[in-house]
Amino acid sequence: MIEEAGVDTAPLVARLPVPFEVLRNAARIDWDPFITLVEGLEEICRGKLSLEDIGTRINRAPSFHFLRLVGQLLVSPRQLYIVAHRMVAPAMFSNVTVTQEWLSSERLLIVGELAPGYRESEAFFQLCHASVTATPRLLDLPPSSIEEQTITGRSGRLTLCLPKSHTLAARIRRQARAVFALGDAFRVVTHQQEELEGSLAALRTSRHELRQLIERLPDGVLLYRDGIVSWANAAMVALLGYERVDEVIGRSVLDFAPEDDRPALAAVVARAAQNIVRDERVEYRLLRADGSIRRVQASSVPNVELEGTPARLVVVRDMTEHDRLREQLSLGDRMASLGRLAAGVAHEINNPLAYVHTSLEVASRDLEALGDPRTANIAQSIARAQDGAARVRSIVHDLKMLSRAEDEPTEAVDLPGVLDSTIALATSAIGPKAKVTRRYGDAPRARATRGRLGQLFLNLLLNAADAIAEEDADGTEILVTTGTDTEGHAVIEIADRGAGIPPAVAERIFDPFFTTKQVGAGTGLGLAICHRIVTQLGGNITFASTPGKGTTFRVVLPAAEEQPALPLGEAPVPHRARILVVDDEPVLLRSIEDLLGESHDVVTRASGREALDLLHADRGFDVIVADLMMPGVTGMDLFESASAKYPGLERRFVFMTGGAFTNRSRELISRIPNRCVDKPFDGDELLRAIGEVMDQH
Repeated sequence: MIEEAGVDTAPLVARLPVPFEVLRNAARIDWDPFITLVEGLEEICRGKLSLEDIGTRINRAPSFHFLRLVGQLLVSPRQLYIVAHRMVAPAMFSNVTVTQEWLSSERLLIVGELAPGYRESEAFFQLCHASVTATPRLLDLPPSSIEEQTITGRSGRLTLCLPKSHTLAARIRRQARAVFALGDAFRVVTHQQEELEGSLAALRTSRHELRQLIERLPDGVLLYRDGIVSWANAAMVALLGYERVDEVIGRSVLDFAPEDDRPALAAVVARAAQNIVRDERVEYRLLRADGSIRRVQASSVPNVELEGTPARLVVVRDMTEHDRLREQLSLGDRMASLGRLAAGVAHEINNPLAYVHTSLEVASRDLEALGDPRTANIAQSIARAQDGAARVRSIVHDLKMLSRAEDEPTEAVDLPGVLDSTIALATSAIGPKAKVTRRYGDAPRARATRGRLGQLFLNLLLNAADAIAEEDADGTEILVTTGTDTEGHAVIEIADRGAGIPPAVAERIFDPFFTTKQVGAGTGLGLAICHRIVTQLGGNITFASTPGKGTTFRVVLPAAEEQPALPLGEAPVPHRARILVVDDEPVLLRSIEDLLGESHDVVTRASGREALDLLHADRGFDVIVADLMMPGVTGMDLFESASAKYPGLERRFVFMTGGAFTNRSRELISRIPNRCVDKPFDGDELLRAIGEVMDQH
């Protein structure tokens, strides 16, 4: 319309936040884009059109067409303003409130106010005043005159003096024209009715689609009013443990909470009735139909209409498995930390144990060489000390086996050996309750890792001990057997004479976190871990139980392919060798020097740096025995430097380790063929490793 006056609207259209066609075709215009349009009109129309002119032109817009047709039936400006106030004002902007008051002498007071929270605009109220003033032109009358007006960014107050009505003759002519205009008015009304019916149909469709969407959400959704459930989707019904929605609707939300939680939940429902909203997700315990408890996270939305009345919408997410996984990860972290701690403790024990064991071996050898019968008591004391050291060595070995279970490669494992080590570790827990009886039959080696089998057997042994009551401990035994099934698989059975497993819980015995023990007495992970270990090794685990008589767990593992045994090297080596020994434990160095000194020429260094400096000047060593992990320059650094600078020297290395491994050390040991001897070691074991290197020369 303003383009007819020669106004270029392109700059105004360019600054709009939405395409102009969106504003042109919208049934109701969004406030911010419209205000941007209004405030730009005065600028682009300056010098060509006033706001009053623009207001007059607005009344010729298509949205005012119906008002113009109705105006043909009216005879006075007063009637026109009344109709416009009732029909046009509410349809324009829901955020602007318009009031109208008739004063004396055909004067009209119109007040418009903008709702809080919307962008202010004086230009909007100026344009409205111009349009309202020009309204009588719809009756072919002069515009109203402004007696008084006040405009701010949030309101406009306008007092108008209306023009006089038409004469009687003019009214007759207008009525005649109105008769012919009725057809057009009827068509307009019909068109608007069709548009309204189309909008209602679209609304019904969107509501149906929205309900379908909510119905299919994986999270539970329910609506309640005054604490009574009015509607729930399928996920909510399933979460509550029911099959039909009518089993849920009409019940109090308190029915779905454990008894102890209901007072707190009642307070939440009371706050909801007062429309007190907390924008947060809260965790609750939910009571299912079967009496089980689930942990859920709920968030609510107030002021939702259900069948025309306010209701509260709650979205519920099942957090039970999430919390269990979180607890399992936390427990896994703690177990990994304990494993690292165990490996560190084993390493620290192994270093002093190595020189204790080696020194005792040297002392025993020297006493035997003296051949003096007066030293018999000393020899017996040394022998007892060697037995004690050997026992400590076995315990540390078993501890290392469990601490690095996840890091060990699979191998052909001797099952009786792993069982004996595990039983030794569990003796303190089993001893007060039962005696362990071993019946090892002919069983093949299993393809597994010693550490993981140790975890498996330890869990089963401790579980068997827990099943035996203290008052029934006298004469009770835990029977451990091995054998072979008809398909050649290795079979291990651990049987107790405890309380047995009730049939009601038998199906859940391997479920994570399921336990029949008292709170604090178990995590419910032991048997679940056993099931996982056996499954990952390609085997299976089953059980047979009779309440009151005991339980037998049966583990079946695939047999490993047998490899021909390699003959052990002779000890000592056949000829004298020049040996470099590198370790950061000075006492261990002296013990090894005493052990090897009679048959070999031994040179020692107390650090990797000293050994590296020595090799730069002297590489005439037949064997280099180096600790794998040392401060500063490690045995690995020494090996890699020798490999790079003196090719061939790396084949002469034998490593010693106390049991602490890093990713780098594991990668190196798995990649190279060199022997790695575990501390503490026997003299014969070290001599065999040295002999293997000498045989390669």
